[in-house]
Amino acid sequence: MQQFYSAARTQSRPPLVLATTLKGRNTAKNDVHDITSSDHRRQASSTTIASSSHALEFRQCRDSLSRSFATVVDTSSGAETDGPSIAAQRLQQLITSRRTVSNFLPHPPSSSLSIESAILSSQRVLQDAIQRGVECAMSAPNHKITEPTTFHRILTPSSASERLLDISYEVTYQRLLLNKLSGVEACRNEAMRKRDKWANVPAFLVAAVGGMEDQYNHETEDVRSPYEELPLIPPRSIQQLEDYASSCASIQNLLLSLHSEGLASKWSTGPIIRTSALRDLVGCGENDMIVGLIMIGWPKRVPRMPRRRRDRDGDVLKDVII
Repeated sequence: MQQFYSAARTQSRPPLVLATTLKGRNTAKNDVHDITSSDHRRQASSTTIASSSHALEFRQCRDSLSRSFATVVDTSSGAETDGPSIAAQRLQQLITSRRTVSNFLPHPPSSSLSIESAILSSQRVLQDAIQRGVECAMSAPNHKITEPTTFHRILTPSSASERLLDISYEVTYQRLLLNKLSGVEACRNEAMRKRDKWANVPAFLVAAVGGMEDQYNHETEDVRSPYEELPLIPPRSIQQLEDYASSCASIQNLLLSLHSEGLASKWSTGPIIRTSALRDLVGCGENDMIVGLIMIGWPKRVPRMPRRRRDRDGDVLKDVII
């Protein structure tokens, strides 16, 4: 899966950033290293070699993919067919077989290790898989190379994941109380049930896109609970809309890469992504809009393919005839 996306890259620098969240909003800043002037000189002297090497690598990968997607030869008759190649069919099957999973296992089900060892081993697997997934996400269309998207990674268990679970509990509890859906004790029980469910998710990614409108309502910020949902402030300019669309395309690439490695995922856009508590946890700026909270891990069960409500031909796909 990754080779298809990496071959599609035509940009000389990545449009996305992977940031690991460990202890709140200042972590990303602490991880930035100063580059000395000598580093700049060494980097400048190697630019020509790196560029030619990258171009050669891209041409070789492009030619390899072209051969992979070439017309399939029918071995029984020796005649060429008009259908897609085996590689194309496998890619299409991978895309159509991905499902959104809501129930996760904290570690691979077949692990023979102790729980502690299995969790540590699974964290290493997830770290590598997420890095490859972000590499695929970097191949998403990105108009004007604005590089707007950042992925904040949270692994379970960690201090960051515990804080995320607490935020999930408070957001759920306060929302249920506000809507008066049930009594106080029932609201607490439902909030704790959701917290326990999220505790089984091995990894989270918070995807944020920069360059948006100010996401805070400063008129009521001093009285607003950090767990209360902020007003939705959508993209308003053409560039903001393009950056938001690019971020969504990046997330889809990421989900497909994870699926190709047997990892399940869920792209959540619930009220929690519009709270100042989550924004503070990952260190979002005022102009960063959280596009989704992505849950990653091993599926406890995979849902069936839902029945489609729209037909492909004539409904989803329409020919323009004049």
